[in-house]
Order: sequence, then structure tokens, then C-alpha cells
Amino acid sequence: MYESFWGLTEPPFSLTPDPRFLYMSRSHEDALMMLHYAVTRNKGAAVLIGDIGLGKTTVSRKLLDLLDPLKFRVVLIVNPILTPVQILQEILDQLDAPTASRNRQVLVSDLHDLLLECYERGQRIVLMIDEAHLIRSANTLEELRLLLNCQMNDQFLISLVLLGQNELRPKLARVPALEQRLAIRQTLRPLDVTETGEMLLHRLRVAGFTGEHSPFTPDAVFEIQKFSNGTPRLSSQIADNAMLVSMGQRVQTLDAFLVHGVIAEFTGERVAA
Repeated sequence: MYESFWGLTEPPFSLTPDPRFLYMSRSHEDALMMLHYAVTRNKGAAVLIGDIGLGKTTVSRKLLDLLDPLKFRVVLIVNPILTPVQILQEILDQLDAPTASRNRQVLVSDLHDLLLECYERGQRIVLMIDEAHLIRSANTLEELRLLLNCQMNDQFLISLVLLGQNELRPKLARVPALEQRLAIRQTLRPLDVTETGEMLLHRLRVAGFTGEHSPFTPDAVFEIQKFSNGTPRLSSQIADNAMLVSMGQRVQTLDAFLVHGVIAEFTGERVAA
């Protein structure tokens, strides 16, 4: 809506996990590097944990961009509220081997045979589970651990990547056999003030902004980071609203006064007043 006013080619603060807009803070760089290492070096299992809105899903999509599709087949589960049998069925379905069987032994045997076929073709399977903190049953986590037993010549036939909020930690702790097999364990940190400013400008640049300096003044960035606690998603929401307000006011500089007003509207403070 405000793109033409700012000379942009697309919305800069969309909340969809587009890897192009991922700002690589040190924490995000480390997370991406370690997950990529876990998959490409066949380490078996890895976990990325972080609070809501820090960019776990976007990091995972960036990881998928880096993987050679000829060497890796990815199974992505975004709704993991599944039983062990349903997990196995979903994996087989995404690997183009759908089955109506609900017999766990049959499903495991079919999956193992499929993993061997992929191995012989020079392919490995990556099982990525987003929102893994929503997994309800320890039995489901145990089933995921058992998948790591699928090996050939001391190589894992499947790589497991778990992405989840902080509630995932105690769930993994209740399944020590899985927790101990997590070769890579990474935690995303919130952005500091400098990183928040760089993130906003990065997203604007990707969207076509050509200005020499960020339209957000340092004090505006401070207000955004303070309100969002360094959460990229929440910072983007405030920035998006601020860009819209600036268009309405026909101003090309977003200062702390404007951002403070946007935050007040966003939180309902002005309505309450």
C-alpha cells in the first residue's frame, strides 16, 4: 500500500518466512551454519530452539535453499501434533510412497526400504519438524529417535532437524535417549539495538529501497527494539505500521515520536486513554 510512496518494489515487512528477507545476525549465522553442518556432514540430529518470532522458520527455509535438491530430499512437517503412526505415514506420503497401513511394523519396514533406495541413488532424507514444541507425546519423540537407527555403513540414512520454542527443552529432557543423540544444539537470541536497525534496513533494501540512509532514525530504532525486545517479527510489524503512517503524514523520516505513536495504537494505549 505504501510501496510506491517509498519507491519499493514489494512489501518489506511481510511476516511470511521468505529467506531473502532474513537478516543474518551473528546468532542467525551461527544457527544456519550449524544446521547446515549437521545435515551435510550427516550428524544425525540437530535442534534449533528460540522464542516466538525470532526467525527459526526463516532460518530453516534458508537452510533448504542451501541444500542440493539432487542430493537431499526434504520432508517438512509443520503441524507435528501427530501420533507415531501418523508421523510415519506423513513421511512416507511426502516421499511419494503413500500408504493406508496403520501397522507400525509395516510402516517402519516400508520407510527403511525407501531410505535404502534413496541411499543407493546417492540421496539422503532430511526430516525437518517445525513447531516441534507442539509434539504432545513422548512416544512420538521416541519414534523420531528410532528413525536415527536407520543406518548403512555407519552413516545415518535420515537427518532429523527439530525447530521449536523454549517449551521443547523439557520435552526433550523427558526423552534422554533422543536428547543425547542431538549432535547440534543451537539457540536463537533476540536482536540488540544495532542489529534491529540493520535488520530493518536490510529488509527495506531487499524490497527496493535505494536511500543512502535508513528512514528510521536511531531513536526510532531504539523505541522499536525496546518494545519488541529484539524480536524480528514484532519489530517488523511495528515498522510496517510506521511506514504506513509516514505515508499518510507525507513524511520521509520515521522518528521516535512517530514510532511511539504507532506503538501506542498497536497496543491499544490510545484507545484506553
